[in-house]
Amino acid sequence: MPIQRRNRKIIRLSGEGFKEWFEGLITNSLSGPVTFGALLTPQGKIIADMFVTDRDDHLLVDTTPDMGGPLLKRLMMYRLRAPIDIRDVSDECRVYSLWGDDAEDRGEPDPRLPALGHRLITTETLSQSGDWNAHRLNLGVPDSEWDFGVQTTFPAEACMDQLNGVDYHGGCFVGQEVVSRMKRMTTVRKRMRGLVLSGPAEVGDKILAGERNVGQVLHVNGTMAMALVRL
Repeated sequence: MPIQRRNRKIIRLSGEGFKEWFEGLITNSLSGPVTFGALLTPQGKIIADMFVTDRDDHLLVDTTPDMGGPLLKRLMMYRLRAPIDIRDVSDECRVYSLWGDDAEDRGEPDPRLPALGHRLITTETLSQSGDWNAHRLNLGVPDSEWDFGVQTTFPAEACMDQLNGVDYHGGCFVGQEVVSRMKRMTTVRKRMRGLVLSGPAEVGDKILAGERNVGQVLHVNGTMAMALVRL
């Protein structure tokens, strides 16, 4: 069973009405043990995509370190006078991805795609093996750790709407008007897609269809890559 520790910022949320408060900010409704979602700008771009682990009396929200600072700042701002406790517990917990045989024995299923395996938040230090980046690229799944940064990307461009990251039938959330309009009034023009490379490539390389530029390489790992491609 391959297992790899992820480089994640972990924020603990608790207090009176904390679940309803947080659910009103992010793109998804909290359901099941782990929820995939994002906090957006009012213009609909991703400030931080995240996994939300429900521990009944508190939530553990994990995101990339680059996105963790802006996420924490926004949560503090949106809290106002609400009795919500917001704490950075990155030094207390560790996040692991597990996949392959016996992965279902630990942690919770990755809510984006069953083939991704399981995720585990623990205080333990586990031995590691495997290449998570190669695993997710092989499945064509975008990941903010490698593929995009803060306020650069719309949820649909990162395929969040196809990976159980957006609830179009739930309550309101920040940036909802833009996200809903992109779904109902236009077609998505660009999406991230996995590539299998036939030769060398670098981040920033253009993807050509004849003479036409149809996309750009975002990340390269050996013979696999992720790109933003015009549909």
